[in-house]
Amino acid sequence: TEVRSFNLSCPVGHSGRWTVQRLSSKIMMSSADLSSSNGNDNNVGQMLGGLVFIKTRELDALAKFYTETIGMELWLEQPNIIILHHGNMIIGFHQIQNMDEQEPDLQGMYTFVYPSLEQVDDMHTKLQHIADGKPRHNERYKIYQFFAKDPEGRDLEFQAFLHPLKEVSSAVPE
Repeated sequence: TEVRSFNLSCPVGHSGRWTVQRLSSKIMMSSADLSSSNGNDNNVGQMLGGLVFIKTRELDALAKFYTETIGMELWLEQPNIIILHHGNMIIGFHQIQNMDEQEPDLQGMYTFVYPSLEQVDDMHTKLQHIADGKPRHNERYKIYQFFAKDPEGRDLEFQAFLHPLKEVSSAVPE
């Protein structure tokens, strides 16, 4: 993994130091001088897709949990923000600034998909202290799954599909 830092000037007036990682052979941000971009740089943001930002009160604890325990990788780090990925799933966690007025986002469920039942079993072994039980077959959805919770109480699911899937890519079509 190659890591580079850039000073960015954003059109809305925000600027800051971003850390950008090269993952395998795909570069997620350009190594060009982005601070002097005139808006015509075709190398910026070579990704088609999106990410979900989640408010948290425990940014450091979540970063450690999702990277060290779950195995997500750091994709991008900004002030008060970490953006993590697991395959094509990208989640950003944003540290709440005013603890008295804001609550963390706890809605929804984050589902981690693995290509094999053995990998789901491996995750269960790592997470059995927070799992809802052993992995099980779900015939209705044709998956193998178990559930757990993250340090702030968000619902997590770990699963493998039991049928072929169409490939999903975040690569920009040529």
